[in-house]
Amino acid sequence: MVRRTCAQRSSPLTRRVRTLRDVVNALDDLDDADVIYTDGTSPAARAAVVSAPDAAEAKADRLRYFLEISLARDAVEVWSAWRKGAEPTVDDKLMAISYYASHDAYLPLD
Repeated sequence: MVRRTCAQRSSPLTRRVRTLRDVVNALDDLDDADVIYTDGTSPAARAAVVSAPDAAEAKADRLRYFLEISLARDAVEVWSAWRKGAEPTVDDKLMAISYYASHDAYLPLD
């Protein structure tokens, strides 16, 4: 897993509004300190990844706090660990992250 530092990432790319699915797909390339803002929990929901100083801009774009990148990564790692190291699909990651964002708990086993 490659994690980029603040200096290595492309600010315009990580901050532009896209879908929640796009954000989850790019999770490994995002900075732990950044936060996901979105207008919903569906994979097609509009989403943006922003740093703390840019939160007001995300809110002005009618996006609301969803989850920190570090917590999203944790939710995916726990999903995998609880499933004997299985590699999650993008949909699995979306479910794990959305569940954590809504319940402040990891997605339980089926």
